[in-house]
Amino acid sequence: MFDSITFNFTIGNFFCNSFFTNVDSGTRIFELYSNQTSESITCPHCGSRMHVYDNASVNLREIPFNSLYYTIFKVHVHRYRCTKCRASTTENIPFKYKETRITDNAAEFVKSLLMHRMSVKDVSLMTGINWNTISSIHKEFMKGELEQRREELRRSNYKPRYLAVDEFSIHKGHTYATCVMDLELGDVIWVGKGRAIKDFKKFFEAFPSEYFSDVEAVAMDMNASYNRLVEENMPHADIVYDRYHMQAQFGKDVLGVVRLDEAKAHNEQSKRIKESITPDKTFEEKQELKDAAKVESAQYKKLKNARWTLLSNSENLSAVKSGHLKEILNSHISLATCYAMKEEMCRLYECDDIEEAERGWKNWFTAAKESGIPALVHFAEIKEKRLPGLINHAKHQISTGKLEGFNNKIKVAKRIGYGYRNDDHFFTLIKFLSIPRAKNPSPRNCLLYTSPSPRDRQKSR
Repeated sequence: MFDSITFNFTIGNFFCNSFFTNVDSGTRIFELYSNQTSESITCPHCGSRMHVYDNASVNLREIPFNSLYYTIFKVHVHRYRCTKCRASTTENIPFKYKETRITDNAAEFVKSLLMHRMSVKDVSLMTGINWNTISSIHKEFMKGELEQRREELRRSNYKPRYLAVDEFSIHKGHTYATCVMDLELGDVIWVGKGRAIKDFKKFFEAFPSEYFSDVEAVAMDMNASYNRLVEENMPHADIVYDRYHMQAQFGKDVLGVVRLDEAKAHNEQSKRIKESITPDKTFEEKQELKDAAKVESAQYKKLKNARWTLLSNSENLSAVKSGHLKEILNSHISLATCYAMKEEMCRLYECDDIEEAERGWKNWFTAAKESGIPALVHFAEIKEKRLPGLINHAKHQISTGKLEGFNNKIKVAKRIGYGYRNDDHFFTLIKFLSIPRAKNPSPRNCLLYTSPSPRDRQKSR
């Protein structure tokens, strides 16, 4: 049915009145011819008249008309030569996308597909356009938007006040990258491969020193390379150690270790009791030992299943789980001590008074070291070295939470693309995805950002 349709259209100085279908290659080819005359052309070098001395054709990919065939514009162009200086030139194709073999229309179509989170490979399969071409269009567009964003912030003399730095996995085998986010705007301002000191040092080399003059605090985990370089390059900024990482590590290295040690003790006690049931025991003694073994086994199972009960905030527990928690804590002194220390840690992170926070954290570390619980003592001895960064949380109520949440976007982008062939493309995508979007985007502007009003923030300061 499509072959019965007649096409007769013009694009710029080219016209089309014929097409044919190549079933073997799965393409539908439209022939476009130039109606430009040599009288309208002058030499770009000397201004003399030019004449047509040759013809050539260029195949440009266009938007597919249907899912069965790719669309190609076979554009026939003139080649001109100057009658005086003999310089030659080829006729310009106004609808050809720069440095590619596709049309402007196809390039916009590719951008719209990428905008709806299709992978480069899927767009290539759908349009028949080369993977590298689509990838270059994607990178060019994102870099243009990022430059436009930076220029807008430069015009408003914007400088960040609160930063967050964290790492994320980019490949299997413990390969990581480091990400830095402006917490007020939500923009990812830098992404670099690696998480060592030599890797993070590139962040400070990428910006002039005056760019960080207004930074008041930097939120981070307790990676040694992060705080060391921040202290060297931004001595005026406070380091704030993130609450999530502190509590997560406490839950793993203290509550988790003590819980499993207690559970292991109950399991071993149950085995010893069972081994003590010998034939020379009376029936009543055997029954008593079996009951004791069951009690120990029940305690073992209860502790093994109590991980999330111990890690959760007490006010978020149901009545049933609260009852289980009380039973566990009443019968396990070491675990009750660690749980109380966890609750006190949560309270200290809610504190907004610096003096109270300082007293509270010092008392917390003193109590932890005097507890006699090896896991808790070891944790306190390591973390006490970071005391100033913990106290600073009362002064600057910031965390890496926003950046941790953005890591989910990074993971989704990584899955959509099934990985990326080069890190530059992936890192550019990460920064592009962090640009604030319009609240009610239209199909044409949903890739564009809206200004976060940095001027308004400057005025409010």
